[in-house]
Amino acid sequence: MTLQRPGLKKGLRILLWVLTDALLVNGALFMAQVLRYSDNISYQFFYNSFRLAPVMTALFLFVFWACGLYRTMWQYASARDLVRLSVSTLAATVLTYAFSLAANAFVRPHNLFLLHRLVYLLLWILSTCLVACSRLLYRTISTRARMARTWHANARRVMVIGAGWAGANVVHEMQRGSYGHCVPVLVVDDDAARNGTRISGVPVLRGTGNIIKLASDFQVDDIIIAIATPWGDLKTLIEKCMATGCRVRRVHPPQEIRPGPGQRHQVRDININDLLGRPEEQLDMSCAGDFFRGKTVLITGGGGSIGSELCRRLLPLSPERVVLLDISENYMYDLFNDLCRSYGDPHGETLRSRLILCVGSVQDTERLEEVFGRYQPQVVLHAAAHKHVPLMEDCPEQAVKNNVLGTYRTALAAMRHGAERFVLISTDKAVNPTNVMGATKRLAEIVVEGLNAQGSTAFTAVRFGNVLGSHGSVVPLFERQIRSGGPVTLTHPDIIRYFMTIPEAASLVLQAASIAKGGERFVLDMGKPVRIKELAERMIQLYAPDGAKVDIVYIGLRPGEKLYEELLLSGEDMRKTQREKIFVTEPETVAPEDLQRLVGEVESCLAKHADMVACLRRLVPEFRSAEEVNQAVSNSQDAMERAQPCTSA
Repeated sequence: MTLQRPGLKKGLRILLWVLTDALLVNGALFMAQVLRYSDNISYQFFYNSFRLAPVMTALFLFVFWACGLYRTMWQYASARDLVRLSVSTLAATVLTYAFSLAANAFVRPHNLFLLHRLVYLLLWILSTCLVACSRLLYRTISTRARMARTWHANARRVMVIGAGWAGANVVHEMQRGSYGHCVPVLVVDDDAARNGTRISGVPVLRGTGNIIKLASDFQVDDIIIAIATPWGDLKTLIEKCMATGCRVRRVHPPQEIRPGPGQRHQVRDININDLLGRPEEQLDMSCAGDFFRGKTVLITGGGGSIGSELCRRLLPLSPERVVLLDISENYMYDLFNDLCRSYGDPHGETLRSRLILCVGSVQDTERLEEVFGRYQPQVVLHAAAHKHVPLMEDCPEQAVKNNVLGTYRTALAAMRHGAERFVLISTDKAVNPTNVMGATKRLAEIVVEGLNAQGSTAFTAVRFGNVLGSHGSVVPLFERQIRSGGPVTLTHPDIIRYFMTIPEAASLVLQAASIAKGGERFVLDMGKPVRIKELAERMIQLYAPDGAKVDIVYIGLRPGEKLYEELLLSGEDMRKTQREKIFVTEPETVAPEDLQRLVGEVESCLAKHADMVACLRRLVPEFRSAEEVNQAVSNSQDAMERAQPCTSA
């Protein structure tokens, strides 16, 4: 019997709706008669309606069933359901009128079923109103009952910030039970016109500046920031919310919402991107989409943070295929499985025709020839590099082999096989470098500049700062330290860095590839640099378990590390491009003989096992020691003043 109870409950609910509708449509017919003949009520017409009532009732119930009104969960009804109900009553009314005409033509004596035409119009209007009111009443009662069940000792009291469409939807969905045992108790908005109003019974108050006091007065447990549209810098608002000690979440920004059920009004926890200190740049990718459509694209270092994001952003642009080349098969394997889940292709049959995984090193000329010869890429995005500053200080030869010679060999392969464009992923550490990694990336820039004039391939470089969340970046390190209870290890209290998100970095690379003419270096406007100390403090506030105290410990600058980074070399000028937030420097002239001399000296130093750091200093005149640069900064002015945000010249 237990197994049959759900079916019996559903059947009983449908039976109750059928009986209710039968009563309501007959009441509507009676009221229509009264309204039509209010001055001179004729019993004859009421006799006709009594004869018509059984057929009318059967027709209405049949149409309601055919239109799915008895399969609708009316406690979650929407405007679309009311429109469907209105269409159903109209169809049933038309069928009833058609039956009365047919009966009048074939049944003797005439006029036994026929009513005045105005009665049918009133029948449609009244039946729609009565049936709709019954559904709305049911929805209201069930919502109130559900809210009453939710209001118990364990219910979490929620403050919603933003009384626009996003905030209203959060309130409605919470009242429907979509957020579990959560109850909206307050909506906060700075719009004076909304102050004192209500959203589904929840009061709206003005004053995001009083969030801490309001959270205390209303005994709030959770805060949801329901500002889905771009709204400037939310950092200050988020920090105020976090200062309350409540759990803070926000509605997904539009650019984060992925197609699929249940994604429209999804909320997520606050993350470090929200505390970046500037809104994340959303670049227009329409031009890039036109460029990449139908092309074969090779991404070296395709399993890394930037390479994998490039792959994710490229696939929706409809390239013919994307070829990933990486020395680590593990990263590419994880990426492929993740993409299979995203595209609903569990076995990857469809994805394999568009995404090719190749294991290999950019230092291996034979492997490069094999990959280029087989797939003939038209665009090469060169993201393969050794990038960890302290490790490369200990292994300068490996940095030179991968970052310099690897770039050179990949670029030569691109030229030999007729690639249209080659984009080097560079770094702000290549500007006036103080470490081996930065010096090798500077040489990589010189390599692509030198090759740009030697063939039909357009070579360009993209330069940006630290990438939040990339492998080995400071953000995941800090998060691990904070979640384990600390301490957070910081090299220096005054160290600053430019930061950008992985999607921003990938978008910049694709934009640069689409508009490159050859020889340029593109730079993204990354706003003002961020003090790493402030970043650590925000992350402690965000990730510390249950508000536990986490200490910050200073361990001193690492070898090759400087207090601030720059985006331009001395003498470089930036100008705007046709893409907002993207700047470009003038091409650098590198003679073919100078390039050959540079590559020859690098190979000679490697062959002779010479002092590689000394070799780099000869080849990169602006390469200075970090101690010298940091001392100069300390003696002159604050690092924040030295590291200026991007502006066009």
